[in-house]
Amino acid sequence: MTVHIYQYNGQKIIGDSIFNDFSSWEIAKVKGEKNAWDISGNIEGNGCGKPCQLSVEFSFKDWNKDNYVFAPAALYDGNRFRVLPLSYPPYIYNKEERPLDMPITISNVPHLNINDSISRIDMLTSNCSSPLVGFYDKRHERGFFIQTLQGNTRGNDGFVIKENPMIGEASFSLTTPAVRELRYTMCNLSKSNDSAAVLRNGEKLGIRLRCYQFHAPTLMAFYDKFFSIRKALSGQNMFIDRAPFSYISETILAHHDKNKWFENSDYGYICNHPDSNSPFGHLQLGWNGAPVYSLTQLLLPTAERTRRVCRTFDTIEKMQGHSGLFYGMFRIGKLYGDNFYDMEKEPQIAMIRRSGLTLYFGLQCLDVMKKEGDGNKIKPEWEDMFRRCADALVTLWNRYGQFGQHVNAETGEITTNNSTAGAINIAALAYASRYFKESEYLRVAEAAAEYYYNRDLKKGYVGGGPAEVLQCPDSESSAELTESFISLYELTREKRFLSMARDAAALFSSWVVSYDYKFPKGSDMDRVNAKVTGSVWASVQNEHSAPGIYILSGDFLFKLYRATGDRRYIDLLKDIAHNVVQYVTTKENPIGIGSPYGAVSERVNISDWEGSDAIGMIVAGDTNMAWENVALLSVMQNPSIYVQKDKHRVFVIDHVKARLISNDELEIANDTPNDAMVTLFIESSKEAKKDSLGWNNCLTWRKIFVKAGQTIRKKVDRF
Repeated sequence: MTVHIYQYNGQKIIGDSIFNDFSSWEIAKVKGEKNAWDISGNIEGNGCGKPCQLSVEFSFKDWNKDNYVFAPAALYDGNRFRVLPLSYPPYIYNKEERPLDMPITISNVPHLNINDSISRIDMLTSNCSSPLVGFYDKRHERGFFIQTLQGNTRGNDGFVIKENPMIGEASFSLTTPAVRELRYTMCNLSKSNDSAAVLRNGEKLGIRLRCYQFHAPTLMAFYDKFFSIRKALSGQNMFIDRAPFSYISETILAHHDKNKWFENSDYGYICNHPDSNSPFGHLQLGWNGAPVYSLTQLLLPTAERTRRVCRTFDTIEKMQGHSGLFYGMFRIGKLYGDNFYDMEKEPQIAMIRRSGLTLYFGLQCLDVMKKEGDGNKIKPEWEDMFRRCADALVTLWNRYGQFGQHVNAETGEITTNNSTAGAINIAALAYASRYFKESEYLRVAEAAAEYYYNRDLKKGYVGGGPAEVLQCPDSESSAELTESFISLYELTREKRFLSMARDAAALFSSWVVSYDYKFPKGSDMDRVNAKVTGSVWASVQNEHSAPGIYILSGDFLFKLYRATGDRRYIDLLKDIAHNVVQYVTTKENPIGIGSPYGAVSERVNISDWEGSDAIGMIVAGDTNMAWENVALLSVMQNPSIYVQKDKHRVFVIDHVKARLISNDELEIANDTPNDAMVTLFIESSKEAKKDSLGWNNCLTWRKIFVKAGQTIRKKVDRF
């Protein structure tokens, strides 16, 4: 470890001195860790008036370029992939640049170089979901982390990673204050406005970090270590009970009833902006659209909502290509592709993920309709449509041995290969195998699970899910891979899939913000006292966090807790599902200025990728149906209160309080200003490990009405 004091002129280093006086610094071994140290100290100004920075640097002289460099939500294997410097929204139009054997390809995000040239990455702590950087050394089976806090009164701290493969050296530094010469903006780098500190005589500049060195036999063990220590320095986050889940679901769905429906004499469908001239505002399938949007309508149905779902399914039939795979978008009779500027020229080009999500959520919709007494409304044509989609995914797999990223919906050919974009197809085929009683679907799902686990996850790469990030690592693919693995485990009860799900969840945890960011005063997030732990980063390209998991409820974490008893899963779920409520605009929580009640915006900006003035801000009047459905899924598919009666364990995810006051009596308090219809799921720990939760289990949970401000008691043995 070396401590530097750098002098700056603007954003350029003009001087460097080594600091050696550690007499006032504190260096202590961390209790419970074999090789971890807490380090804190400061330097004192001499009144020279020169801008300076304090940097703690860890250098490695036996460096190998094969080491896996990691920063949560920012760097995965150092983002050491093929880079195409394309402007937003990036898409590979040149077919010669996307052959079937194409390598993983990303946009111009911060990255280490593929070749042996010198690399450097400068970041703020807020460019990561958790203020931490590190690496995994496969040769020596060791891991290394530098962990810190957000920063201090002078601003956010920073990380600097430097690599020189030619001489086998690399260094990882923590700096305060952070001073980047260039900062990341969308698919590019721009000049930074960071500034160093000017210390008055006797004024101090301090730094605090925790350093870990640990044995890790595999990269998955490295991620499991991260999962365990991601909050070790920041500590437990704060939860604020704002509004019950039931109130939030009613508010959002009322907003959708009023504003999110298109209908004429020919078509009817649920969509984000029915008055829009853009296909993006109309019927999108799966990713950013129905039938994901349809499921939440059916979980809290009215006659009109069910009618709209049925009309939407009739329209979805018109979006299925000859191959059985689906087109991307539909606007008033016209089909569009997922190839942006060529969306009208080649409308048959679609994200493979759309077909998987359409199958997965479409069958869940039919399942809910049957369970809720509306099975007579299901048309045979809908079931045929979904079976054709499942058959098409099997055909695709048998032809290519993977699902690819983009496909031709008419011919069934892969047009962009590679990536983990098809992760949800595994869960979709698993579900289809049960729904249609077809073993071939399960065979392919299991084969695909093994393939994506070994090719991608074990190497620390999961990406390519969103439409406009090329194949950058992203949270959506990570969540859907975990969803798929736990779905297979619940269906087959084979331990290998549970192990895969645990590994996938550990990597997924790296996308979830682990601490409560301190927002600028007066920002939208500051106005409502937002606690952003549990928000989920989008991708290494779209460098913002967001209100939840796109586009799932996160109940895969609940299923993992039930199967393993590992509290990390249910704690992570609470961070995500409880805190999604604060991003919903309501009368009591006016986060969206000019937005209707029930509206949710995509942005939870803690980084400055869109400018420092965008930190903590959302677009006035914004209403994004995709993120509103993320909120809906989160509050509808997870229980308000979960009790394991034999262990006397009570877990509360909703905005209420609950405790067992005796062996057979549960106390529930609703301190919010809104009445609550609380869902309660009680079982034993043995039942949790033995019984699969499956799909739409939320329909079976008990409901208890608790008035605003009321505390009630219920006998546990009545449930």
